[in-house]
Amino acid sequence: MNKTDLYNYFRSNYDYLDPEDFSGIFRLVVDIVGKFFNKSRAGILLGLVELGYDRGNFIGGFHRVGTNEIYLNKSALRIMRNESKSELYKAYIFHLLLHEYIHATGVIDEYKTRKLTENLSIALFGRHHPVGKIAIFGLGSFFPYNFNQEQYSPSPTEILNPEYILLRHRDSELTYI
Repeated sequence: MNKTDLYNYFRSNYDYLDPEDFSGIFRLVVDIVGKFFNKSRAGILLGLVELGYDRGNFIGGFHRVGTNEIYLNKSALRIMRNESKSELYKAYIFHLLLHEYIHATGVIDEYKTRKLTENLSIALFGRHHPVGKIAIFGLGSFFPYNFNQEQYSPSPTEILNPEYILLRHRDSELTYI
């Protein structure tokens, strides 16, 4: 398969994904990172946790170095799902999972991870696609106005109680910490 066919294959698979299907989006991310960077990480655990936000400043997600854990900010996900178009919500999730999965494969440096995520997103989707725009302009670039004016601080109980998502992927059948 040549490069153009490969890009078309991944774009086509992305187009058919349901924004609520974290497992499907994650499978595509794993396949893309495996194909383009020849890297993978088995046993990823995906958790959603309330991390809050403060007038547009927030952490979208993080990978705990030395573990197989990726966490996404439930607060930001909820706002994107409820107040944005479905295509932006899907692009947001895809971007987060791509970025954090690249970290999980061993790329610890934040700047390098951002550049890899941006370059791959633009190569696959182009600069005008929502995935490309998020990679270029940042996570907060498509959030609604009120998100940039409000704040939410989760309780310590919310922070310590992640909701885990079952990832159905051949590399996530076995989980470990």
